[in-house]
Amino acid sequence: MSDYIDSAIALPADVDAIFKGCFGHKMGPLETADLIGIDTVVNSLDVLYLMFQDSKYRVCPMMRTMVDAGHLGRKTGKGFYTY
Repeated sequence: MSDYIDSAIALPADVDAIFKGCFGHKMGPLETADLIGIDTVVNSLDVLYLMFQDSKYRVCPMMRTMVDAGHLGRKTGKGFYTY
């Protein structure tokens, strides 16, 4: 379990299981973020937010904290999951 996940919210595996089981996705959103890099996701959302000024593209603080700590997903061995 990630250091950034509060015990009052769903675990990454639970979130991904919902997307795979209920929506038929091959990978959940957190698995995907770890695969492509959390830093890449943050950078992409920053660009979208700057372009559209829509709050739905605002990066959540937890993801910025993860990037600042160097927890970028598979490429660093730690993200939403540990590798």
